[in-house]
Amino acid sequence: MVTTSPARQSVSSVVGPAAHTKSQSARSKTPKWFQLITSGLSRISPGLAARLFAYFFTRPGRQKLPRHERDWLLQATATPLRLASGEQVPLYEWLGTQPLSGVRDEAPLPTVLLVHGFGGRAGQMGGFAAPLVAAGYRVVAFDAPAHGGAAGNRSSLPEMLEVTREVAARLGPLAGVVAHSNGAAAAIAALTKGMQADRLALLAPTPDLESFIRRLAAQLGFSPEVANRAQKRVEARYGLPFSALKASTLIRRLSLPALILHDNADRIIPLMEVEELARDWEVARLEVTDGLGHNRILRDEGVIAAVVDHLGLPTLR
Repeated sequence: MVTTSPARQSVSSVVGPAAHTKSQSARSKTPKWFQLITSGLSRISPGLAARLFAYFFTRPGRQKLPRHERDWLLQATATPLRLASGEQVPLYEWLGTQPLSGVRDEAPLPTVLLVHGFGGRAGQMGGFAAPLVAAGYRVVAFDAPAHGGAAGNRSSLPEMLEVTREVAARLGPLAGVVAHSNGAAAAIAALTKGMQADRLALLAPTPDLESFIRRLAAQLGFSPEVANRAQKRVEARYGLPFSALKASTLIRRLSLPALILHDNADRIIPLMEVEELARDWEVARLEVTDGLGHNRILRDEGVIAAVVDHLGLPTLR
């Protein structure tokens, strides 16, 4: 179920104090022995610990494709897309065959781009495909490098930003972007760097990468000093400071209508961070769900319906 609240008002009355506590105090499932090792290494050799943490931070895990995601992808046309970097990523396209009404010319259907998060894959976003196609859209998703069916083993938000920009440029102006988690942060940044879209829907977005890396470090047992050193290593590798990716700063340059959906049981991104983002974003609307967590929000029928409704009926260009 989706609970609606104006973006510039507090939603604490909607989710209640318990939901805030749950999202902020969620404990990591990291084994205690691992935390003891990383905390000890942080004290003995913070430089080595920083290299280790930076390694973890830029290595997305891969999981076996669930049956429902496989079914969604089998309904798409999959083609390889070679990026400017030389890397090749899978591109998935869902396309309806019936005209919206009457006779349609040869102009391409309005396109919605689906963007997965860190450690995710295009298949996770597949639940949005059929409803959007039924609404009259062409729907496209991709596996970012080191994700899903794409090659590689290293990635981070700066790279996700560039890949999202490049894929979008190949598709032309977009009718909409639907993005999850780290992909939502990439979409916000990409829109400030030339990506064009009419509407935006963000699911469990990551508003502040600097806050996230510190939270993750604490969960894994690394010290704040190690988190700071690891951040500098990642920033140096990609040539982009985390501060340049902070959503609360970037949204000042965006005017397209935005819908934000976030769950009060999200253990990855605290609801409070998303509330703060929504309050500062005049053209955004925040809707808070109950009990879906960080990933199940992508499969909820109410969430999918809210996104389709936000994008509205397509307009042929």
